[in-house]
Amino acid sequence: MAVVNNLKETRKNRGIPQKDIACATGFSIKTIGRIERGEQDPSAEFMLRVATYFGLLVEDMFQVREYH
Repeated sequence: MAVVNNLKETRKNRGIPQKDIACATGFSIKTIGRIERGEQDPSAEFMLRVATYFGLLVEDMFQVREYH
């Protein structure tokens, strides 16, 4: 399974730089970048903090995809 996200799209649509999300959530810019690019699966804590930051449900930002 893999976690896919629309973090980059949501962030860019709202005109929010990665550093603002990093400051608000306590995660590094490097971590945010890796998750946006799909290089790292986000932790449950990351998903909750980011969804809360955007005022969205976790399910609105992150989805689990099965490998086939």
